[in-house]
Amino acid sequence: MRPSLRCAAAALAALSLLVIPMRAQAALLANGNFEDGPVIPPANPILAVSPGNLVLNGWSVSDGIVCVVTDNYWVPLSGHRSICLSDMRPGSTNLVEGSVQQSFASAPGAVYRLTFWMSGEPFSTPTLKHLRVNAAATSQDFTFDNTPAWHWDMAWAIHTLDFTASSASTTVRFTGLDASQWGPALDSMKVELVSAGVPVSNTLAFSPVSPDPVRASAHFAFSLSAPGPARLAVYDVQGRQLALLADGTLEAGPHTLEFSPQASGARPGMYLAVLHAGPNTLVRRFTVLE
Repeated sequence: MRPSLRCAAAALAALSLLVIPMRAQAALLANGNFEDGPVIPPANPILAVSPGNLVLNGWSVSDGIVCVVTDNYWVPLSGHRSICLSDMRPGSTNLVEGSVQQSFASAPGAVYRLTFWMSGEPFSTPTLKHLRVNAAATSQDFTFDNTPAWHWDMAWAIHTLDFTASSASTTVRFTGLDASQWGPALDSMKVELVSAGVPVSNTLAFSPVSPDPVRASAHFAFSLSAPGPARLAVYDVQGRQLALLADGTLEAGPHTLEFSPQASGARPGMYLAVLHAGPNTLVRRFTVLE
């Protein structure tokens, strides 16, 4: 068997070990689909929740208002409810950044993955909705174009964000960035454990690929426990090497390398990032989109 095929075979074998814990891990956020809350009558399908109001179980409104929208107004991703971040402060004409947040118990050094679905009020302005997500020390902006959305088909789009917890409690915060009554819509949020934290000083570590899925580019972050030879390459599921990102002697400590699907000729599909450091091999699976 050729070396590249042996690498891919070993990667696929290791992949099964990586996937099982993620499937078994329950979501850590409470009321991630916003179904838990007060009864909202069909005649008034939108409930405005202002800061300090605790009816949105598990969540707190930081500023602006959060509108709980039922399926009597638009179709959520699942269940009967979703939310919309509004920049209108109750009782005022001033526009502020509407936001909602929740804290969960976390393990310092552990890597978590936030998954959520994003949409926007059909036919509202601005057409492009802007959202900022903060989790621990990680911050990333997301957008949604509401052009293809209709109230009966909201064109929900999935997003993920990987982050590393720095304390025993981590806050996830969603903030609308549009000066509009109709900001980004959100549904089906969850946080899952990706990998437990390990001391960098004596353990080889390879963080999840970020972002995943990948469009324009991705970052591969890893840490070496000691200086020495290291090799990082990207393979397709047939074992063909698409990119060689590192192959030589590297210093101990953290390293970050960038991968470009376009430059490597990667088409949409699943790929494996394989890190060799001394006798150890670590594998990360990720997906490339158009």
